[in-house]
Amino acid sequence: MKKPKFSEKNLKVSAGLPPEARKSPFWKRVLELLSVPSRKRQGVNISRIAAYAKEGQTVVVPDKVLGAGGLKSRLTVAALGFSQSGRKAIEAAGGKAISIIEAAKQSPTGKDAIIIK
Repeated sequence: MKKPKFSEKNLKVSAGLPPEARKSPFWKRVLELLSVPSRKRQGVNISRIAAYAKEGQTVVVPDKVLGAGGLKSRLTVAALGFSQSGRKAIEAAGGKAISIIEAAKQSPTGKDAIIIK
């Protein structure tokens, strides 16, 4: 079996993680999910994030966040990319839309963070 190759965008995420985060099992799992071929990944809608995340949590999405659904709680959402409507929905609820690298710098251990795929 061939080892999957990182795309250029995913390679930037991998290179940008701080050394402390690379040792964490949480961020190792995020890197594993990023190595999956893009045709096997699907975007994550706001409705799915709202169903699983609690107020004040950091949500890591190893793909693109899409804008279908509504969000009522303040969350920090870290993702590979955001659609315009997805970013607007997060910010309208009082949350933040950040990159995965920024989330790894804020929480190198992955404490209070969940992965939604």
